[in-house]
Amino acid sequence: MKKIALSLLILLSVFFCKNDDDNEIDCSLIDIGPPNIYIELVDANGNNLIENETYIADNITVTFKGYIIENVVFKNVPSVENFIALSVSGSKGDNTFNIHLSENETDILTLNLSEREVICSVTFYTINETTYNGEIQTLKDFNGDYLITITK
Repeated sequence: MKKIALSLLILLSVFFCKNDDDNEIDCSLIDIGPPNIYIELVDANGNNLIENETYIADNITVTFKGYIIENVVFKNVPSVENFIALSVSGSKGDNTFNIHLSENETDILTLNLSEREVICSVTFYTINETTYNGEIQTLKDFNGDYLITITK
C-alpha cells in the first residue's frame, strides 16, 4: 500500500509540475552582430592590391546613407588581413556602398537584401544579390560571413 501511495504521489507531482522557464533569449548574455562581407581586391595574377599598396589601406573609406565609414581594412588580423570589411546592414532592397579606394577611384557595391529575422532588436538580412561596379558577384561562404574577390 505504501508503494502505491508513493507511486501515486510521484505521478501526481510529475503531472502537476509547471515549467516556468522563460524561453526568451536573454539579450544581456550574448553579443549579436550582423555578418560581414569581405572584399578582396586582386590583380590578374591574384596579388592582393591592398597588400602590395596599389591601394593604401588607411586611405580607403566607404560612404553609406550619408555616413563615412573609415578603418574598413583589417591590417593585423591574419585571416582577413588586407580585405575590406563591411557589416551586412541596411534595409530591404538595394543598398549602395561607395568604396573610395583613392582620391580618383570609387567603386560601387550594391547589396540586395531581404529581412531574415530580428533577435534582441538586431535585424538580420539575407543577401539576395551582390553587384560590384555593376557586375553580379558570386558570394563565397567565409566562416559564416561572406567573401567576394574582385579582379581589377
